[in-house]
Amino acid sequence: MAKIQFDFKNPDMSVVRSVVIRRLREDPGFRQLDQTGAGFMPYVEMSGSEISKFGFLANEVCWQFLCSGILAPGNESADDQLPLIHLTFFGRSFVETGEWPVHDPRAYLARMASRVSVPDETAVAYLTESLNSFEHGSYVASAVMLGIAAERVFLLICEATCGALSSSSEQQAFEKLLSRLPIKPKLDWLHRKFTELQKSAPAGFPDNASLMVTGIYDLLRAQRNDLGHPRERPPRLTPEDVFDGLQLFPRYLQAAESVRLALGAAKI
Repeated sequence: MAKIQFDFKNPDMSVVRSVVIRRLREDPGFRQLDQTGAGFMPYVEMSGSEISKFGFLANEVCWQFLCSGILAPGNESADDQLPLIHLTFFGRSFVETGEWPVHDPRAYLARMASRVSVPDETAVAYLTESLNSFEHGSYVASAVMLGIAAERVFLLICEATCGALSSSSEQQAFEKLLSRLPIKPKLDWLHRKFTELQKSAPAGFPDNASLMVTGIYDLLRAQRNDLGHPRERPPRLTPEDVFDGLQLFPRYLQAAESVRLALGAAKI
């Protein structure tokens, strides 16, 4: 991969973070804080004083990663003190995110926009809050925001399904269900309907809609509901819990958009 062009006059910390993650992924020798910045030269176009400046910024990112449990002090073959560092079990998963880089909200959203041509603005706003909260270690807030984003997408699917119903009586019954607050009856109805549609689905309707739409939404909804109500003990989530949800959400959104497009062009 080519070196990146970095604007040292207006440093973008999201770019620095991406470079640090790339080096953690590709350079097995990167196991201590880089005091000079020289180890980043294969990744960034820089020279002279720019090298130490980038190293300074990269160490700031490393400290963020130490605080959020992606990195930990020490390594297996030496002592357990800084400046030696190593990737935690979660950290190894984090830097190997591949398709959906939760560590970089801008790249995550750009990749999603390339897969879904016109994502719903409200859903994207909540998703962005979720990604930003995850980045700063606010995992409960991240999970709640992700659950709201998923619910927004789910309600849009419900509207599209209702509009595509050919039976007026079925449409009226579903409209009545949609006017009520509880989500679970809507979810159960849609799951049954999508399961029926698999036998004679309209063109473009995903084969696995029941799993990819209602199934994934049910997982995200359950986590959000568990966290979104007052409880006797404070809520606690591990980074891995939210990480998994952020990896699932783009697949959920892609499937949901396929469903909406298919139902917009057919009657069921």
